[in-house]
Amino acid sequence: MLNRSNICKVANKLRKQGYTLSQAFRMSWKLAKNKAVVKVAGVSKGNRQTAIEHLARYSADTVNITLTREKTNRFDSNAIAVYVSVKGSKAYKIGYIQAHIAKLLSGVIDNITEIKATLKAITGGFYDDMLQGLLLNLSI
Repeated sequence: MLNRSNICKVANKLRKQGYTLSQAFRMSWKLAKNKAVVKVAGVSKGNRQTAIEHLARYSADTVNITLTREKTNRFDSNAIAVYVSVKGSKAYKIGYIQAHIAKLLSGVIDNITEIKATLKAITGGFYDDMLQGLLLNLSI
């Protein structure tokens, strides 16, 4: 069941962040219906490519994604870190929600509701020297 109150609150927050009212409600409904797809940034840092290769061995429904606000991040006060775990293992920071999207969603996470994420796809990696990335479905 969709919580219309949360949908309106999210739309109002997005409106204050710069969306038109129409755009804000479209984005809010996309979040409510689990149709907002975002790309994870920062996946080339450290051992994250190895972690993505490891994730590719598992089906998407066994991968747990957690979004965590990092208000004290020295590069971006709106940062939203993406942690992954498989079958209850220790969570590993795989990257961040892209900055322009995190700017809009950080207020939603801080003030209104949790944003859930699920793994949509692992992209790239077709050749040995090609980087891999993650696409996530977001929902409220």
